[in-house]
Amino acid sequence: MNKRIGIKIFSAILILLIGWLIGSRWRICQFVLDLQINIVDAVSLLVTVAMGLYIARILEKEVQDNRIEKDMYLSKISVIENLLETIETMFQNKNGIDLDYKFIVNLEHRIRTKKNSIFEHIVVKSKRKIKDEIQAYEKLLKDDFKDLRNYLTQTNASEEGTKDISIENNIAKYSPERTSLILTSLNSIENKLLELKVLINKM
Repeated sequence: MNKRIGIKIFSAILILLIGWLIGSRWRICQFVLDLQINIVDAVSLLVTVAMGLYIARILEKEVQDNRIEKDMYLSKISVIENLLETIETMFQNKNGIDLDYKFIVNLEHRIRTKKNSIFEHIVVKSKRKIKDEIQAYEKLLKDDFKDLRNYLTQTNASEEGTKDISIENNIAKYSPERTSLILTSLNSIENKLLELKVLINKM
């Protein structure tokens, strides 16, 4: 009887011990597994954060470079606008009379040169979706600048036999009709340049 009780007690203790060992082993494995999962999650998080920072840095640099490029184009257009304003002010203040002809021709040449230089770069750099619009403005401005050059330099006579431009000792006198055409042309160009600046900001 005592032997059976001892066996039962021993068996119970053995079962409890085995159960405890199994439970402990399971907790250890679970701990190791959780630790591995946590390490993988941590590494994955670090890689994700690092990639995010890298991509953000690249995008920031691209945006910054793009902004610098846009500002450069806008600055060059502003130079053209200032030159146009100089011509406009000369004609408005003197009504097209007693103007330095060589100075006017020089201004017109500088304006066309700068305009051509800008479009050479803008058309290449512009995105496909607005490239057609940029090229359309290039054509429109090319025609407008051609008209302005003719208005400033062509000395053809009017129907009454008076010259639209008379030049003596480099001093030019423009007829009221020609002066009006010049001011209208300048206004048209300035409006298109403003629209072009808005378009450049969309690049």
